[in-house]
Amino acid sequence: MELDDVLPRPEHVTRQARWIAAPPPVVWAALHEVRLSGLPVTLALGAARFLPVALSGRGLGRLHDRPFLDALPVPLLAAEAPSSVVFGGALQPWRLDGGDAGPVLDAGEFRRFTQRGWVKAAMDFRLTPRGDGTELSSETRVTSTDATTRRRFDRYWRLIRPGSSAIRWEVLTAVELRATGRLR
Repeated sequence: MELDDVLPRPEHVTRQARWIAAPPPVVWAALHEVRLSGLPVTLALGAARFLPVALSGRGLGRLHDRPFLDALPVPLLAAEAPSSVVFGGALQPWRLDGGDAGPVLDAGEFRRFTQRGWVKAAMDFRLTPRGDGTELSSETRVTSTDATTRRRFDRYWRLIRPGSSAIRWEVLTAVELRATGRLR
């Protein structure tokens, strides 16, 4: 499954990629082994973002140590080992309390979802053999379901986009270190 299959016309996109000197199965395993405890930037930004949610009593335990891929705010839509994982869901991230719980959607429902007041966020991690290694890339896409939500999310995105990109770069680095044996 490709991001174009679930979110073909995004309003916001970020992309990061890194070449790793390891074959795709090793990079795949490393991607699934990276834990929140090994991502200090992610933990700090997540703690800052979820402080209002924790103070409201909703979301306690969201930052406890677990695999990074299990801690994403949107569910897994598809996985094709060892080449790609695709996540996607409806969110209201601009709301301090994290917003309402989004509907549970499979890939087809996610693509067709248009209920006002939500953004649709999708992210992938793609592993592509390149020479003697693997290119690990991540792309995040977001689109709004209506104009009012778009304006709200646009303001939020201007604020958090640098942190969102920093998190992806940190994950790619952690995967590289683990896959190449430089992380104990």
